[in-house]
Amino acid sequence: MEKELEILKQQREFLEAQKQIGTEEFNQHYREVFGVPCLDFVDSIVINLPESCYSNCEYCIDSYLRKNSMDSKKFLEVCEKVFKEFPNTKNVAITGGTLNSTDFNNLVYLIKDYFPNSYINWNTNGVLINSEYLDGISRINHINLHRNSINEVENAKVFKTNKPILTIEEAKKLFGDKLCLRVTIDKTFDFDEYINAGVPLYLNRLLPGTKETDEVFRNTIRKLNISDDIDKRRRNVYLTANYNDIPVRVCIGDKLATHVPNRRPTFLNVAIIHRSGIVCGSWFEDDKVLYNPNIQLEKESSASKLTLNK
Repeated sequence: MEKELEILKQQREFLEAQKQIGTEEFNQHYREVFGVPCLDFVDSIVINLPESCYSNCEYCIDSYLRKNSMDSKKFLEVCEKVFKEFPNTKNVAITGGTLNSTDFNNLVYLIKDYFPNSYINWNTNGVLINSEYLDGISRINHINLHRNSINEVENAKVFKTNKPILTIEEAKKLFGDKLCLRVTIDKTFDFDEYINAGVPLYLNRLLPGTKETDEVFRNTIRKLNISDDIDKRRRNVYLTANYNDIPVRVCIGDKLATHVPNRRPTFLNVAIIHRSGIVCGSWFEDDKVLYNPNIQLEKESSASKLTLNK
């Protein structure tokens, strides 16, 4: 009964969506993704890498997902299934944990095989990253190196890891002009220290923040020479600016992701491959679920048993 009510609810949502966007656009985007009916507006795929990120930053929004992780070989198989499902993909973001260099390079090859003209963005904290990743790096457009402090010793303390971390100077040599420092603005953030590194910045607002962190964020915005280039996407707003001739991109992040368990994906704006292999239209594994490898394996196993019984 509950499932039937959910289906009826989505049917009503589809009718409402058809009124909003018009019948022609509705028909253009309506299809089944992995057998799930939705309005497919996807041109971006987010890949949360399955191996450990090795860090334990207190504010990390991804920390609860670390419990569910898939074998890297099987994970690449899931990625390929997703790539086949979304042929219009233009942007791919690699984030989350990490992958050993061989599988990472193979993942980047796979992305470029399916989407040769795609823009690949990699978010990494630089833990255990070295020259063995160069094959993949050469095919990536942009790399955000996550920093909590410009001071390497302090940064390691916040990361809470004893693994080797790529320094900013090492990253400059390895990544070249693809490098950008990704920094979450907390109460200790010192804008001028980061500017002195001579690397473009990608600044995130800390969410949820405090009075102190919000004030530091506002003071940072006041210092910027903000251009007219304002990019509004999904739940975030991005500002393009510069400070002392260093390019700065700011994610305003004025909304937190809404978690609605068991929600059906009426509007699908992004496909997120979780490190568990579960594919959703949401940052949460139980929200807007499109593909669950565990359920799929159960179906395949049942089908195999039926075939054997014949």
